[in-house]
Amino acid sequence: MLKTPYKNKKYVISFCRKVCIGSKSMYVIVEPLPNKPVNECFSIVPEHVASHRGKQKFGWAIYHWPRVFIEAEFHCVWERPDGVLIDITPKAFHFDKILFLPDPHRHYEGFQVDNIRKAISNDPLVKSFIDLAAERFREMNKGDLAYQHGDINISERCKGIECEMEKINLALVMKFGWP
Repeated sequence: MLKTPYKNKKYVISFCRKVCIGSKSMYVIVEPLPNKPVNECFSIVPEHVASHRGKQKFGWAIYHWPRVFIEAEFHCVWERPDGVLIDITPKAFHFDKILFLPDPHRHYEGFQVDNIRKAISNDPLVKSFIDLAAERFREMNKGDLAYQHGDINISERCKGIECEMEKINLALVMKFGWP
């Protein structure tokens, strides 16, 4: 489980500048809607906007594994009619708040977007983990798979990549501690 980073750390500021030039990160409270699927912000938020007004705000949720790596996940949150941002999407793990980096240049276009990852550690295992995560994304989004959501049947190749990632993850936990 990754954590919400402190937005004023130098490496967080530097990373955010590379993800979206000119945007400033902010904390957004997480208030997940009940009975909604996990991590499906691009269907949950527009549905909520239609019934509660406000708008979608596109950007990146920023997470990190302290001392290991930092990651940006393409995401959207609900902007209430009064302008307050709320993350209404259920997540696999509990968060009180996320670090959100608005991105006025991006919009959801119906296909998956890979996370942006950067190593914090110089450990070669971290680079391997990041490379495998990118490879897994490519494998899981070949052709029409890029437009599928929810549960999908993954290839044997993808299962092998995930197995390698689990091994590296365990080694990283042993070396750096649980995030």
